[in-house]
Amino acid sequence: MRLVLAALLLAPALCRAGDLPPQFENSSVNASGTTVIRAAKAYTGIPPAGRPGLVAQAASTLALPSDKPFSVEWPGGGELWAMKEGQPARLDSWSDRSLPLNPKSSNKGRWFGTFGLQRMGGGDYPASSMNLRAGSTLFQNHYDLAWTYDYYKPAESLTYRASMGLMGRKLMPLSPHGGWNVGAQLSLLNNYGERSGALGLVTGLNIYLPRGSFDITLLLQDEGAYGLLAGYTLHLTR
Repeated sequence: MRLVLAALLLAPALCRAGDLPPQFENSSVNASGTTVIRAAKAYTGIPPAGRPGLVAQAASTLALPSDKPFSVEWPGGGELWAMKEGQPARLDSWSDRSLPLNPKSSNKGRWFGTFGLQRMGGGDYPASSMNLRAGSTLFQNHYDLAWTYDYYKPAESLTYRASMGLMGRKLMPLSPHGGWNVGAQLSLLNNYGERSGALGLVTGLNIYLPRGSFDITLLLQDEGAYGLLAGYTLHLTR
């Protein structure tokens, strides 16, 4: 008798699953009352722009209420949807196969601060330094300009020195998750009490994170001097 009752209870759900578009396998309701639609492999191969129509068809087949979110899930990922004024709206998405990177990590006019460690080699004064930058993105995030401060220790010195300068870069995203940059840096150095200026070229990679980016920067100066910097940029305003 219990098997018969279970079959009768499951029959409507099985029938509804059979009416779903072929990009979906079945549907169920989880413990919190949210409808979960299981996506087939064919769904994950469809570009995001082509998914709303299929989701709307599935929601109509299952007669889902318009005021309640539902999810489309597959192994290692999924999306949260809702029907708003008869149109599907994607509220969120997740994936176990990608890093939690944020494509909106750099926006127009955003102020930022950077902390990094740098190793200088070649030239007359190889050194290790702590690097600080404060600046803002410009022209719809195509460029940035920053004030720089280095607190460094030359290899043959027991004391630390300081330098300040300006760095300007052109930002070139390669994807929503990262990009590269190229620019120039002007530094005012203090070498054992003797002040001098140094102009260098910079280039590097940016890996976008939820509130900033992880940066790897190569600095090239005259007389064979070069530096490699690794640091974290925190966006101070949104």
